[in-house]
Amino acid sequence: MNDTPKIELMYEYLDNVANRIYEMDGTPYLEGVSIALDYLLDDDTQKSLPDPVITDLRHYKDKIIHQAFEKEMVRKAVQLVMLNGFKQMNVTNSMMTPDSIGMFISYLLMKLYDKDAKLDIYDPLVGTGNLLATLNNYFSSVCHFEGTDADPLLSMLARNFFDALEMDHQIYHQDALTFEQNNYDLIVTDFPVESKERKDTYFPYRIILKHMEHVKVGGFFVALIENDFFEQNEADEFKDKLMQTMHLYGLIKFDEGLFKNHPQSLLIMQRKASKDDKMDDFLLADLPPFTDETRFNETINKIDQWFKNRKVD
Repeated sequence: MNDTPKIELMYEYLDNVANRIYEMDGTPYLEGVSIALDYLLDDDTQKSLPDPVITDLRHYKDKIIHQAFEKEMVRKAVQLVMLNGFKQMNVTNSMMTPDSIGMFISYLLMKLYDKDAKLDIYDPLVGTGNLLATLNNYFSSVCHFEGTDADPLLSMLARNFFDALEMDHQIYHQDALTFEQNNYDLIVTDFPVESKERKDTYFPYRIILKHMEHVKVGGFFVALIENDFFEQNEADEFKDKLMQTMHLYGLIKFDEGLFKNHPQSLLIMQRKASKDDKMDDFLLADLPPFTDETRFNETINKIDQWFKNRKVD
């Protein structure tokens, strides 16, 4: 089944609305995308619009309203307009977690959690929400998603995005370093690329140390990190603090060709039952390119076997 025509239909609706609102008063494109999602769901917007613009929005919506869109079609269409928005703003696409990584994390979560688990999941740096949206569409468990972002536009965009996907969610416009809320079965995030001229503590360290105790005992903290994560000046102090609460459970290195400038890996941490809790084994893997099907499947088989051996133990 070819989903492309329907993805294009949804993309055209979102793009047309965003451009029409920009023409009206210069509203930024991504804000227009958020308004388009809002109007799609509620036939209304929080932004006051003149009647001629409302007429145009109704016309755009009428073209798609009788179509049935699967959630993954909607996610891909939203992703495309977000990438278009980043291009217009001269912002790097690294603000959005690549699909291939989101899908791999979904696979990994199916190894870490029981298939019938009902999970509370939190992303402290939710951004556009593409990572959580991918998990929603590819991870089989029933999930409640929460996220924070300090950018008001991104938090609004993620909120409307998740509404369109009918996700059970709560998005907060708030700095993750000041956020105090629930304890979660899983915290998952994609850390932004760090400036090498920074003068304060390495930001990913601050986020992990802030939120590691918000992971339930036995739960996981999964983070996409730069490959020099453990080479920062504060690395020894960070590891000492981390190991009081978390196990280093695994590290999976992605193929460097997946990234333009900053190769990344997936760090997996698990909340300890106590400070003296020990873990004897460690998951370590280097993933070949996703396009190298033979080698990639061989690596997945090794990861599968590692998890089977842990269950036997």
